[in-house]
Amino acid sequence: MSKNNPTVEALVKQNNQLRDELLEENKSYYEDLLTYIRTAGLFYDDLEVERLLMQILQDILSAQHDGQSAEAFFGKSPQKAADALIHNLGKASWKEILKLTGIIFGISSFFELLNALTLPGKGINFLVLMLNGLLSFIVIGIVFYGLHRSIYTKMIKNKVLSFLVLWLACMLIIGLFVLIHVLTPPLLTLYLASPVGILMITILLVGLTIAALRRNKEDRKIWWSFLPPVYIMGLIGILSRLPLTEDWLASSNGRITAAVCIGFGLILNWVITYVNIRAEKE
Repeated sequence: MSKNNPTVEALVKQNNQLRDELLEENKSYYEDLLTYIRTAGLFYDDLEVERLLMQILQDILSAQHDGQSAEAFFGKSPQKAADALIHNLGKASWKEILKLTGIIFGISSFFELLNALTLPGKGINFLVLMLNGLLSFIVIGIVFYGLHRSIYTKMIKNKVLSFLVLWLACMLIIGLFVLIHVLTPPLLTLYLASPVGILMITILLVGLTIAALRRNKEDRKIWWSFLPPVYIMGLIGILSRLPLTEDWLASSNGRITAAVCIGFGLILNWVITYVNIRAEKE
């Protein structure tokens, strides 16, 4: 899946705009279809997927202009029709697969690396980085599969039970990441001197800022929401390595202050995300 392809981005943007022309009933029908096709798998060719979705959307719009509903045009069994279309989609190239894998491992490694750099004595365990990346890849695959199956099949009809299962799944995933940290031996751990640690944190923060600025307007909103907690963690990592502040941050008051600041950064992340979602809905 390569959202960096300009042609794919253009098709996604055009799709978002054209969907607003659909009547509410047709829009709901099509968006279920869109989600079902987009989550069919990680390794389908993005360009083919978006071209297919655009063709379906244009056909439904034409039918709507003729007074025909999306269900009447596409059928009362959209899942079967979609499965037949998905079956004909081409697979992504090895280059795209490696690129996707690299992105997932890169994002997972970034946060683990920043977390390790926030605590000077922790060191960077490269075995943990690899295991975190592998688990992240598996989790994303499971999420895609779950979303894909849930569009037309209600696996758990009871809302309370559904919420409980989702909560337990999230706790299990978090628990697995924690177990990786607890049980992974420090076989490939690198301990950095304070100046090197400060340099690495600075490079990470500058790189993240540049990457955020290079995103398009819509993607940039998502990136901005992650910057507050990341900047705060980076600043704590730098201060914990400076002679003037390292002893204070190692004290109980310093650790409490650091925890509160990180919590504040996470709240900012939630607030910015919420504002962006509300703005998009409006």
